[in-house]
Amino acid sequence: MLDQFLRSSEPQAPATLIRRSVSLAGACWALLALSHPALAATLHLQPGQSFEAAVESLRPGDLLVVHAGEYLDSGRISITVKGTADQPVVIRAAEGEAKPHIRRAATAAVQNTINIEGATYLTIAGLEISGNGGDGINLNSNPAYITLEDLEIHDVDVGINFRSSMNDIVVRRNEIHRTGAPGSGTGEGMYVGCNYAECVVRNSLIENNWIHDTRQSTQGDGIEIKLGSYGNVIRDNVIHDTGYPCILTYGTNGNPVNVVEGNVMWNCGDSGIQTAADAVIRNNIIFGGSSNGFNSQSHQGAVPANLRFVHNTIVGGQPCVRLSGWTNRPGLVFANNAVYCDGGGFSVGDLTGVVVTGNVISPSTTAFPSAGFRIGGTAAADLASPAERNVYPTETSRVIDAGSGEQMTDRDFNGRERFGAPDAGAYERSSATNPGWRVSPGFKAAAGPSPEVSITANSTSIAAGSIVELTWSSAGATSCLASGNWSGEKPLAGSESVGPLGGSGSFVLRCVSSAGVETEVSVTVTVAGGSASPSLTLSATPNPTPQQAFVAVEWLSANATSCTAVEGPWTGVKALQGSEPVGPMSAPVTLAMTCVGPGGSTTRSVAISLVPVPVVQISASPTSVASGRPSTLTWAVDGASTCIASGAWAGPRPTSGWEQTAKLSVESIFELECIGGGGSARNAVQVTIASAIATPSRRDGSTSGAGSLDSLLALLLMSPIAMHRARLVATRLA
Repeated sequence: MLDQFLRSSEPQAPATLIRRSVSLAGACWALLALSHPALAATLHLQPGQSFEAAVESLRPGDLLVVHAGEYLDSGRISITVKGTADQPVVIRAAEGEAKPHIRRAATAAVQNTINIEGATYLTIAGLEISGNGGDGINLNSNPAYITLEDLEIHDVDVGINFRSSMNDIVVRRNEIHRTGAPGSGTGEGMYVGCNYAECVVRNSLIENNWIHDTRQSTQGDGIEIKLGSYGNVIRDNVIHDTGYPCILTYGTNGNPVNVVEGNVMWNCGDSGIQTAADAVIRNNIIFGGSSNGFNSQSHQGAVPANLRFVHNTIVGGQPCVRLSGWTNRPGLVFANNAVYCDGGGFSVGDLTGVVVTGNVISPSTTAFPSAGFRIGGTAAADLASPAERNVYPTETSRVIDAGSGEQMTDRDFNGRERFGAPDAGAYERSSATNPGWRVSPGFKAAAGPSPEVSITANSTSIAAGSIVELTWSSAGATSCLASGNWSGEKPLAGSESVGPLGGSGSFVLRCVSSAGVETEVSVTVTVAGGSASPSLTLSATPNPTPQQAFVAVEWLSANATSCTAVEGPWTGVKALQGSEPVGPMSAPVTLAMTCVGPGGSTTRSVAISLVPVPVVQISASPTSVASGRPSTLTWAVDGASTCIASGAWAGPRPTSGWEQTAKLSVESIFELECIGGGGSARNAVQVTIASAIATPSRRDGSTSGAGSLDSLLALLLMSPIAMHRARLVATRLA
């Protein structure tokens, strides 16, 4: 029976064609028997079988395990199965295998790769999805209780498109990139709802996704929540390099607010976050760059109201904050934010009637009421390392205890509890270094436990000229780095003799876990009758630096009588403080300086890396075509900002994408040269013209592919999916 082939609790190998004689009566009996329903089952799909047929045959309670490989369908894939809370439907990758790749043929009609239409209680997990100009996943016809997780969606128009009213959708841990293909699509990472509230998405969760590189599109928002959609949570997403705002919300038309929290974004087109009304926006980190940091104004009928913007950190922007139409509007709060806006400025209208309190703003401005903010230091002074996207507060930061208790959020960007007088901005300083995930391209990771680190000295009070023995240990760390009166990488546990010491000093050890969580400890040794040890800071910018460029080396010492550059292309006696160019840089290098004073000597170093040369990857599918047929080019480039095509194609191209060639009649070479800070690189792919191949014929002279019952039975025995299709054909014939 068909269900015995198609539905099994055990993994199934690809079916093998079985040749046997079957009577017409027996065949009809078998086909009729197939109409009986089967219990929920586990199905296994192998490369070469149809993903389309498999997902369209699912029943409530089924589990479809998709094994690694490529699945290329040209039909319209529509998943309509209505699972239940007791019998959910799951489509997932096989455990321990690479993501199976679901894609559409370049020569097929442009269509969404996967359509989810009216389905309920459905989970899709662990797949790679690409397309030929349609959306990656398009949800429509009022689906509900859908979970999309651990997917990689790329080279599509919209990554995930919510195109009808729906509720209780969970979208988590998905990477969405290179949207807008083939360059003419709108290219949102996620498009949630419809214009003018013609459909409404409610009570859904979008969390811990990584959305990037949407700029080959005509728009390319990261996440766009349309007017009328409500009760949704957008949290812990990493979004960067978008064409339009990284996050855009409109308003809920008086329904429960949307919550935007714990997200980080940079290189956003137009704005980091733009919203009009009906939202709580908290604990986000926005690197404004050349776009607006935070932008709030009327949009598509939504007027600013019922909006709380609290405990966010904004660094940079043009302007950093834009607020329009806020005067005397109800429910507007701008509180406990840390805004660093050197050179960016503000575009803020009258804030009469708006709650403005507990902010830290730098530099001072008249754009906000003076009672509503504390003047901050520079970003470099208040935040750990803004250039490295580390905006954790320093020990002396002006954001510490600057917030309003009335507007305090329970937790910070790391998910750690706030306490006492809250710090302004996204972080609550609770340790010497950031105890949570360090901002970087990729998924925002859970902080995890902090490493346990200890350091002791055999004596914390010694005579001048003595040697001190330091001993340290760590647990849960993967690396340790020394600073203060010693330096360099250290083992995870050990001991070291330091000295002789001429002055008092502090020995600092910072250890980092595999999740990027840091713990910093120190021990201070006092030298009786001695002088203070020299202190020294040393930096080089830009770092990384382009090939053959110069870096500006800056240093500042205290308690020193002389300083000498001692390593790399930078050597010789230097002033006690200063700045000078060093270069040109042709290879990674470490610069070092030692300063000497009555209290001893201190050495600092800085490692300078080079902006990498671009890496250009380009491929064609297929690499051999029949005369008069096209091929599809796919390319991706790291480390470049512009690309130029030549050879059999020409003109500027985005740094990633795909494109169908013209119809080819001769062997063609497609070249792509890309330029970035590290120089230029070129790559090419060749497409050849295949010889014509005759179509096999039967002995009676007809071509293969008849519609007889014998053919139907052969198909029936060939594979589970083909058998399923045969059942449908036989039913119709009956």
